[in-house]
Amino acid sequence: MDHERILGVFAHPDDADVGSGGTLAKFVEQGAHVSLLVATAGDAGGFKAEGQDQIAGVRMKEQRAAAAQLGITDVTFLGHMDGELRVTSSLVRDIVAQIRIHQPTLVITMSPEHNWTNLAASHPDHRAVGEAAIQAVYPASRNPFAFRELKASGMDPWMVEEVWLQGHHAPNHFVELSRAEVEKKVQAIQCHETQFQDMDFMTQYIWEVARQCAVSGGLGRDRYAEEFLRYSARE
Repeated sequence: MDHERILGVFAHPDDADVGSGGTLAKFVEQGAHVSLLVATAGDAGGFKAEGQDQIAGVRMKEQRAAAAQLGITDVTFLGHMDGELRVTSSLVRDIVAQIRIHQPTLVITMSPEHNWTNLAASHPDHRAVGEAAIQAVYPASRNPFAFRELKASGMDPWMVEEVWLQGHHAPNHFVELSRAEVEKKVQAIQCHETQFQDMDFMTQYIWEVARQCAVSGGLGRDRYAEEFLRYSARE
């Protein structure tokens, strides 16, 4: 994998870990700098009414702990409302700002398209942040005349080279994972205690999906992988 700077753009705490955790861990192991951008603090999450007024802070803490399991220390929360994400100029601008700050060659984000075989992947917030991220990559982040206030504040235009979409219905890129990388992914997911009521089931699910992705990618049943739709963002 030929990227030294990666920015992951996700809707909620836990999205990065569930969809891309093994791949992000692999990038870190290879010496890349990986940053996470989370559009919401997950303030509509959890399963209990008790403590809901504190859930955003809890989920941000969970995400930082999960990122640490993958070797990631750079996590930014944009503060948009959980469950209410829309493709707005404000959301696109916020993502553009982070692209210009971090200058990634690769953006990993969520599919903006419905995946009729994966209900969770098609969450409206997921699709909204994916579309906003795509618009931020092209054309806004590279256009010096888009969001002029960003350039005026020192955020120069930046061209992202590639975008990888997790949760897409037609993946074309499979990242092979070692057993240790899947284990890091599982450990990251286990940090999200407020989100998974049956952690044993979730752990088994993650291992099975990793095997299924390897089979889909032609790697074999005894291997592990994550899958993405990969495309070039260069003109």
